[in-house]
Amino acid sequence: MLDRVLLMLWRSWLRLRGARLAPGARVNPSVHAAAASLTLGGHARLYWGGDVLAHGGGRLRLGAHSHMAPYFYCLIGRNLLHIGDHVAIGPRCQFFCHSNGIPADAPATPFTACHVDGDIRIGNNVFIGAGCIVLPGTVIGDNVVVGAGSVVKGVLESGWVYAGQPACKVKALC
Repeated sequence: MLDRVLLMLWRSWLRLRGARLAPGARVNPSVHAAAASLTLGGHARLYWGGDVLAHGGGRLRLGAHSHMAPYFYCLIGRNLLHIGDHVAIGPRCQFFCHSNGIPADAPATPFTACHVDGDIRIGNNVFIGAGCIVLPGTVIGDNVVVGAGSVVKGVLESGWVYAGQPACKVKALC
């Protein structure tokens, strides 16, 4: 009973600080995030031990009936990480909307001064296996499975299973 009351208080505190939480949406109290950067659809879940690093208008939008399993990491910066409805994300997945990049003039430019930015969009009915890394500018279509440990960049077409480093088409879904 006490746990339920504490979760209700936590939910209220997040909403007061700007989080947009639909009915049934839950954010575990151990998640590190600026509340104003969160929008969760109905019955969406952010499980324990996760980090959402957003600033300057950056946002995480998690669709209805979607979840991010424990120990997720989202480096969003000023970008958008949009996750559709009915998406299951395995533990220890990492999403980078903002990252260091290697420029064409690599020897002349310090690597710490080079950045790549891009929104990440994930469609509906997607499964992303444990330990995946999703890089800036990635678009994952609807009805996609990404195998555990994959590194994802670019466009993943709807209706396929992808796996590997980099993630490549493995087979069509039924």
